[in-house]
Amino acid sequence: MRNITKILTVCMVMIGMFSAFAPVVSAGNGIDICAGDGSGSVYCNNKSDGEGKVNGIIGSIVQVLLTAVGVISVIMIVIGGIMFATSSGDAQKTAKARNTILYAVIGLVVSIFAAAIVNFAFSNFK
Repeated sequence: MRNITKILTVCMVMIGMFSAFAPVVSAGNGIDICAGDGSGSVYCNNKSDGEGKVNGIIGSIVQVLLTAVGVISVIMIVIGGIMFATSSGDAQKTAKARNTILYAVIGLVVSIFAAAIVNFAFSNFK
């Protein structure tokens, strides 16, 4: 369990480091991916307004990730509830179940705040 925690911590730190140095300027001016040679593609001919811009793409990615984190959090809360119900009064099992639920809720809250920050940044820097 500690190895998984260490690996996840290292991965999150690395993602944070790479995200901190992302080129915000290219996202801010809304570069259109359909403006060049690919303008005749099926995607570019059928896209809606703002769909091909960097802001739209990152917004879509954030929505997919937020949905995935929400589903995983709900699954972990259910698993924690089952663990809690089947703990039979054992203090260690009860604590493990309680921590599972707590960490799932914390992960959900952090992901919601992260999505809010991304949406705030893109709405203010268009």
